Amino acid sequence: MAEKSLPVSAAILVAGGSGSRFGGDKLSVLLEGKPLFVWSLIAFEQNPFISSIVLVTSEARKEEFRAIAQAEGISKLVAVVNGGSHRNESVIKGLHALHALPNSADLVAIHDAARPLVTADLITRCLEVAAEMGASSAAAPVSDTLHQADQEGCAVRTVDRTGLWGMQTPQVFRMAPLIELLKTPGIGKPTDEVSMALAAGWRIPFVENLEPNIKVTWPADLALTEAVLRYRRAESQAVIP
Repeated sequence: MAEKSLPVSAAILVAGGSGSRFGGDKLSVLLEGKPLFVWSLIAFEQNPFISSIVLVTSEARKEEFRAIAQAEGISKLVAVVNGGSHRNESVIKGLHALHALPNSADLVAIHDAARPLVTADLITRCLEVAAEMGASSAAAPVSDTLHQADQEGCAVRTVDRTGLWGMQTPQVFRMAPLIELLKTPGIGKPTDEVSMALAAGWRIPFVENLEPNIKVTWPADLALTEAVLRYRRAESQAVIP
């Protein structure tokens, strides 16, 4: 089988959230013996098509996170940069750091460091679709029944879930068009890059991902995430007769 060929690809890991809903710092919480944010770094480190990684975090944590990444053997980490006050500001700072490299990447994968269950395989699938279509995003079709609530929190109508998808990361784009998009005046405070791209009229293909890719938001998410990591470890260590 011929080896896959993809454009030069890089990653931006956004690790600057306040953790307000979590009740404090979540990125340093240990999962299976490693800080939560490290698991995302490992997945991108292990992906053969990612050439460089930029970690975006707060000024106060830059050196701490850099030291942890080095101790974990993350060789593709080329920069740790300050985040902005909003997500799009953090992403543009990460893009500038990548764009300054001698061999600037064509594709860039943007990932929430609070999603520690991302896999190297999912990253590859997102890169493949983006290489063909110009962009992509990991996503999962909505399976829950949805109801809209009134101001008192009571159900008022059922929402048709047909065609609805829950967004995940990584979200992959060609770097040059994304930089121009993020420079757009009045862009607001989008919660992800797909929201901005859609507002600009882009078509974003979904990469269906049915594997756990939890964004750790609440303390209860930690137990679920750690259970998945333990399952994966046990599965990888299983001996097939």
